[in-house]
Amino acid sequence: MLSVVRSGLSAASQEIAVISNNIANASSLGFKKSNASFSDIYTEMSDVRNANRVGNGVREEAPRRNHSQGSLILTGNALDLGMNGQGMFILNTIDKLGELSYTRNGAINIRQDGKLVNSDGISYLDRNSEEIILPFQTLNPEGAIQSLSEVKVTAEGFIRATYGIDNYVTVAQIGLARFADETQLKARGDNIFVATPESGEATIGAGKDFGFGKINAGSLEASNTDITAELTLLLRAQQAFNGSAKMMQADADVTRRLMDT
Repeated sequence: MLSVVRSGLSAASQEIAVISNNIANASSLGFKKSNASFSDIYTEMSDVRNANRVGNGVREEAPRRNHSQGSLILTGNALDLGMNGQGMFILNTIDKLGELSYTRNGAINIRQDGKLVNSDGISYLDRNSEEIILPFQTLNPEGAIQSLSEVKVTAEGFIRATYGIDNYVTVAQIGLARFADETQLKARGDNIFVATPESGEATIGAGKDFGFGKINAGSLEASNTDITAELTLLLRAQQAFNGSAKMMQADADVTRRLMDT
């Protein structure tokens, strides 16, 4: 009996931890919530005639990440890019992690050298796996220096810059990646993921390619966490924990009384 109650306590604790992490990251851009997962444990058939199976608690399984689409928040900033579909932005984390990484956070900043980076200074890559550089100045056909005046990003991910009044330049096409099973990607913190054998290797493409979705400039993808639903699950998990704790206390009280007699 005690082992069954203990497994219930452990399962409830894990679910509370998973839900708490979802709630804590509800405001994080591109965050993907996880769901706690469990399976029943049964003993071998104790009565062959009736084929009864006796419950023996629960087995904890690894939380499963949910990569459903988050809502898009309009910002109006040209380099805030929200993904609508399956694709993920590619980050050059080879120096930091030893491999490329992937994210749904499209809040892009421009460094002083013109590189497009995230909030940690990690470069976004184009379709050819090259770092994207947006020059602040360029020469027009007459050889005069013109400064960057406007930037637009299309649904296909083409970065189109305007210099001066009417000098239009396509700088690069933002690269996207997708996987056979994105739920098997390994999280590395800050909503950054790396490929695993279970997720499969990245397939590289761009916005509006088959299976990649499209890029929505001027918006950012919010977390897919539903606070109301998570709070409901948290209350249920806390009740399960409290119930298991009371059962463990009752079992301990009965055992102590038997030992005292």
